[in-house]
Amino acid sequence: MSLSTSEPLLEKIVAALAPVGGVRAIVLGGSRGKGVQTAASDYDIGLYYRGELDIAALERVARALDTPVEGRSYLSGATARRSPTQPAAPLVTGIGGWGPWVDGGGWLTIDGQPVDILYRDAARVERVIGEVCEGRFECAYHFGHPHAFVSTMYAGEVATCRALHDPDGFVAGCKARLTPYPEALRAAAVARFLDEARFFLAISHKAAAQGDVTFVTGNLFRAEACLMQVLFAINREWLLNEKGALRLADGFAVKPDGLKSRVEAAFDLSADPARLEASLAGLSALAEEAAALA
Repeated sequence: MSLSTSEPLLEKIVAALAPVGGVRAIVLGGSRGKGVQTAASDYDIGLYYRGELDIAALERVARALDTPVEGRSYLSGATARRSPTQPAAPLVTGIGGWGPWVDGGGWLTIDGQPVDILYRDAARVERVIGEVCEGRFECAYHFGHPHAFVSTMYAGEVATCRALHDPDGFVAGCKARLTPYPEALRAAAVARFLDEARFFLAISHKAAAQGDVTFVTGNLFRAEACLMQVLFAINREWLLNEKGALRLADGFAVKPDGLKSRVEAAFDLSADPARLEASLAGLSALAEEAAALA
């Protein structure tokens, strides 16, 4: 996969998607939207819609664009290859097809590039931005996000994306509301997620003494995910996904020394109680150092 972002590909996608009923803005999100992509980065295309999104029309567009390759599957139910007699499964989901917050979308391959389509309800995004600016957010148990889907992700997505089609100024307006990073959110995120990290580490000691590696591992992950939320907030950066968060946080100006190596050492686990206690102590120390930096 090419490291560079293909402008002809983006133009092709926008030209096909913009006429779909309900679409009000199209953005390039994820690492490519921020300009920090790697050779393995997908194209994350956000569709912001108002009212009813015409799923039937979107499915027709997806079928016209999609050129599947062997080995890539689709969360919407399609597969990269099927027999000629097998009915075609939908390439895109209905609204809510990927859960209450991720909303829906499809995994396509266009001109040899993996392209992920994601729906976002513009009115809901605007409401969440208002809450975020006041330091309020929700955390939802959600597949695809092993810690949680934190509603601040809606704000972070639009704050960091690249607008490809924004005729009504929706994306531009959202970006303006989120610039600079809301200080109320910074304070609320640090307080909430430090408390959560400390709690999950504290309740793990009895299990560690019993060699309960699975319970301790789950709590270690929750504590680490909370630590990432804290460090992103301290640095006024938007955390969009647990995946890759540690690598990004390790590049921040404000962080505990040796962050990445110390976190990774904490996850060098076994059922040995002493090893589990050492891991808990390591993450606890990082949490307290982060608290001192706030």
